[in-house]
Amino acid sequence: MNKEKGVNNYFTNVNKFEQGDRSESVDILKSQARIMGTIEQSIIPGLPDDLALRCISKLSHGYHGKLECVSKDWRDLVRCEAYSCYKARNGWSESWLFAHSNNQLVAYDPDADRWHPLPRNEAIQDGWDHSGFACVCVSSCLLVIGGCYVSSFPREEPFVVTNVVMRFDPFKKEWKMVAGMRTPRTRFACAAVSGKVYVAGGFNLTQSS
Repeated sequence: MNKEKGVNNYFTNVNKFEQGDRSESVDILKSQARIMGTIEQSIIPGLPDDLALRCISKLSHGYHGKLECVSKDWRDLVRCEAYSCYKARNGWSESWLFAHSNNQLVAYDPDADRWHPLPRNEAIQDGWDHSGFACVCVSSCLLVIGGCYVSSFPREEPFVVTNVVMRFDPFKKEWKMVAGMRTPRTRFACAAVSGKVYVAGGFNLTQSS
């Protein structure tokens, strides 16, 4: 059984425990996690794992870099998808402010009072400036949608409008290309409603969309 599946199963069992199904004790949950090869020791020695999990989950995401340095178990824990869902379900997912300058996205964490540079978005090639795109947050991930790539050097095409959508996962700290828009567009309206993304208006190479 792979590590991520084991961690996800651990969170499922902890959620059951917290929701009132006490047919399984925390010790049994720990034993299951050990069998899966995900958590070899107590999360925090001296504390029940469900309480330790709550303590870690309430820490700002800005401290995850330090959490990952504690142990391999902690690193796997804070990077797994179930961890982000657990934080969101309990209302512990903090709000971040994202800013863009010179093709570099940075995030401000108000709880930790820190700015964090995001990894490079591989969709942006050297020699091109990205502008006119939209950003929304869905399911604790940042989506960078569409926009226009403007060449820094004389070329046949001085700019290119794109339909590409890139998703940044702050827990895994990685970008991933997801399904693109049907129409390339830049300088458009965009909003996230009930977990879905809506776009309207904007321009492509030849006409308004």
